[in-house]
Amino acid sequence: MATVKGILTYGNKNVVVDIELQPARLTILVGPNLTGKSLVLRCMYSKAEARVGRLSDRDLWKGLEGITCDAGEAVELAVYLDAYRTAIQLYEFLQNEFVSVKEMLKRLSIVGEDDKQLVQRIRDDIKTIEDRVKADFDVAAELKKYADDYVVKEALDVLFQLYERYGQVAKDHDLFDDFFPLLLTVEKDGFVWRDMKNNARGRGLSTLSTVYAPALVATYMLYAYGASDARNVYLLVEEPEAHAHPVLAHFLGRLALLLAERAEERGYGFHAVFATHSLDFLMGAHGRLAKAYIFRRTADKIFVEGVWDGKSYVPGLSDPSAYEVFTR
Repeated sequence: MATVKGILTYGNKNVVVDIELQPARLTILVGPNLTGKSLVLRCMYSKAEARVGRLSDRDLWKGLEGITCDAGEAVELAVYLDAYRTAIQLYEFLQNEFVSVKEMLKRLSIVGEDDKQLVQRIRDDIKTIEDRVKADFDVAAELKKYADDYVVKEALDVLFQLYERYGQVAKDHDLFDDFFPLLLTVEKDGFVWRDMKNNARGRGLSTLSTVYAPALVATYMLYAYGASDARNVYLLVEEPEAHAHPVLAHFLGRLALLLAERAEERGYGFHAVFATHSLDFLMGAHGRLAKAYIFRRTADKIFVEGVWDGKSYVPGLSDPSAYEVFTR
């Protein structure tokens, strides 16, 4: 049983956090914003023996000092990805860092260029910015080191079979067929990218725009699966549907489900936990080995209300009656 409990200071209020859930092969966390989904991902990430992701130890529990957690089982490798912040986080970070650099340059013009300590601080800040710019590649390259190429090949076979299946369905029913346009893999000098629809490709890509966010999610799935034949791996993803159109979000959900099923068959340690706001992703990921937990909050408490029953109505994700009321 994974638990996240304690008191969260929220502005001028204290909010009780009382989250309990039993992770499955594929666990989906659904619910409105500020209901604790990210806390669960951070908890599982913090308890791992080895961690791969942008989330630093310093930032992991920043502002969450009153929270304690238990991952529920041994996590040998945790892989964390916030798909939404692939590019947005970079912009926010650079905005703050460049203000700092500009202020130091003003001081430099006053004290003169012989102030070596100040010059070194500027160089360090610039290096930090450069590292953050290519953080997506650095993290993916680190994750790849854990993966077995033969096991990654199994995962790629699953992806291509799924791609062909979607393509056949789209052809048979005259449906929209742009469900997986880009694929990323890692080489020493950068990402290799391929456009699956027109077979365009390139290499040496070291920085990613938002258009690559869904492909990055798929890459993390492949490499996390590839690392799971020898260890218990948890892939933890915030908003896998970020920057993806609905059919692509459904594709990513189904890919996660098929990889979980294949891992179960092979006895691998692959598990995945996705915090999502997408009904399309949820429907794609729904299956025998998946469990979707519904997160809620009151004015004073954050908690898990229950497990989705797999029917058409999903609290917090499919409330069409609300749209009817507000659009009349």
